[in-house]
Amino acid sequence: MEPIKNAVSITVNEETQIAAARRAAADMCRRLNLSDDSIARAELIAVELAGNMLHHAGSGDLYVGPAALGDGVQMIAADKGPGLGDVARAMQDGFSTRSTPGLGLGSVKRQATLMDAYSHRGEGTVVSILIRDTSSPQPFEVSVLSVPIEGETANGDCWAIYCPPGRVVYLMADGLGHGSAASLASSAALHVAARAFASDPHISLASVLQRMHLPLQATRGAAVLLVSVTPTASGSKLLCCGIGNISGVIVAPDSATRAMVSHNGTVGHRMARVQEFEYLAAPGSLLILHSDGISTRWKFSQYPGLIDHAPATIGAMLYRDGVRQRDDASILVAQLSSPAGETLG
Repeated sequence: MEPIKNAVSITVNEETQIAAARRAAADMCRRLNLSDDSIARAELIAVELAGNMLHHAGSGDLYVGPAALGDGVQMIAADKGPGLGDVARAMQDGFSTRSTPGLGLGSVKRQATLMDAYSHRGEGTVVSILIRDTSSPQPFEVSVLSVPIEGETANGDCWAIYCPPGRVVYLMADGLGHGSAASLASSAALHVAARAFASDPHISLASVLQRMHLPLQATRGAAVLLVSVTPTASGSKLLCCGIGNISGVIVAPDSATRAMVSHNGTVGHRMARVQEFEYLAAPGSLLILHSDGISTRWKFSQYPGLIDHAPATIGAMLYRDGVRQRDDASILVAQLSSPAGETLG
């Protein structure tokens, strides 16, 4: 069975959607085989987050999906309300937004394995939650938010994380169009990559991309971007190789951004040139990959202090403000750190 990759999106703009949020959280936990205790915690958190958005912001979106490392449920609440103001105070016990069903964000924080919140006065709030059966630390921090276009259950976007010795490789693929045919194309790219890294852990990114071309000729084709990250004494060395319009961006600790190069074309139909590009990143940098379901016009500098927040919070902010609503949309955010030594995704 394929691992769960997609998040469920619930627009909260009326009281009945609070119950829908609770059911979605419980259902995702069950699909991921989490414990009854995690299910109960997820339900409480979903009700509180949905209620907060409805009563404090008027409306918002709740995303419930798998954690990127496959070991829990990720919940993200994003709204464009007046903002929390003092986030630290809002997360303390005894502070609650008016008429919310639960006990405030302090209660949410106690129930969650990890919690993070970002709020900019007048520009809304994003709260990200991770719920896991255990409280052991994650080997490295990465988050993915991937949502199919409204009305579709099949997602034309796919992503994966591979950890061959000494490096982490991130892959994102976007099948042309949307729906099941697009999903077939992007899934084929992931299957080729998984076989390639299993047979040769040291294989080059260019070779992996070239191996995809023939199998994808029987599909619509896909845009594909591969990025490998290798720790160095002074930060990280990144190699990227891509065809098509998957965006790759390195965000420095001072919020300066560098776009990574991907050649024009479509894997499976037209690949005029396959080429790897090398980048160096300072400690504390971020890697962001996203499909063209999210606008490339975002500027990280417009979010003061966001660089210090969790990858899930960062990804959700960019998703909230940049999602195009007419295509599948996916965003991956990774803190550049040491590989975990296992194959994921």
